[in-house]
Amino acid sequence: MKNLFLLLIATLLFPCRGTAQNFNSIVAFGDSFTDNGYVNGHGFNRDTNGLVWVEYLGNMMNCPKVDNRAWGGARTDYGHYLGFDWSGFNWQVDKYNMTTNPEETLITIWIGVNDYWDKKDDPSNSVKNIKIGLERLIEKGGKHFVVFNNFDLTLSLGYGPNTEYHNLIPAVKKLTKRFNKELYAMLFNKTAGIVQSHPDIKIYFVDIYSFMNDLVSNNQFNQKPWKGTYKFPEPKEFLWYDEWHPMTSCHKQIGELVLKEIKK
Repeated sequence: MKNLFLLLIATLLFPCRGTAQNFNSIVAFGDSFTDNGYVNGHGFNRDTNGLVWVEYLGNMMNCPKVDNRAWGGARTDYGHYLGFDWSGFNWQVDKYNMTTNPEETLITIWIGVNDYWDKKDDPSNSVKNIKIGLERLIEKGGKHFVVFNNFDLTLSLGYGPNTEYHNLIPAVKKLTKRFNKELYAMLFNKTAGIVQSHPDIKIYFVDIYSFMNDLVSNNQFNQKPWKGTYKFPEPKEFLWYDEWHPMTSCHKQIGELVLKEIKK
C-alpha cells in the first residue's frame, strides 16, 4: 500500500513525458499548405481534396477551436507571390490579437516557399521575416509554437520534366536547404536563437523536409495530379492533389507528425 501511494504521488508530480499538453485553441499561420478556405478560415480556398493538416491535428487533440489564418500564396512578409501587398505572414500576424489563454493556445507557423520557389528571392530575408513575425506573436502573448521547416518543393509535379520550372530544380533545392538551415539557427542557436532569447516559450520543431523526402523515396506515387473530389478511401497511389499540393491523406500524416512532436 505504501509503494502504491508513493507511485501515485510520483505520477501526479512528474507526469508522463509522452502526454501532450492540453490545448484548447490552435491558431494557424501560413500559406496554401495550411489554408482551409474562406468558409472555415481566413484564406482563399483549400488546395487539397479534404481536410488540411491543422484540421486533422485539432481533431486528434480534441481541440475545440482552430483559428486558421493562413492564405494561399502568402509570402513571409506582408504580401502575396502574385504581387499584391496583403495576405503575407506578417500581415496575418498584424491582424491577430490573442483573446485566448496563452498557456492553452498552440500557434503554428508553416511559411516560406512562396518567397523562393521561382528562384527570385533570398531565403535569408524569409528567415528574417519569420523572426519578426514570431517576435511579434510572442509580444502578443504567444507561449507555445509549432514551427515547420520547408520540404523540397521540387518533389512536386510542378517541377516535372515537361514544365517551365523543371530547369529550376537544382537552384530551388539549394535555396530550400539554405532556408531550413538558417531557420533552425534562428530558432535554436545557443547564443542568439529565439529560444535562447525567450526561455519562457516552447517551440515544437517539425522537420517536414525529412518527412516528405522519406515519403517520396519509400513509395511509388502516380505522376499525375488527382484533381478530383473527396473520395474515401482515396486512391493510395496519389500523393499530389494538384501540381503543387498534397492529398488530404498526406495532410493526415502531417497532422500525426506534428502530434508526435508535441508529445515528445
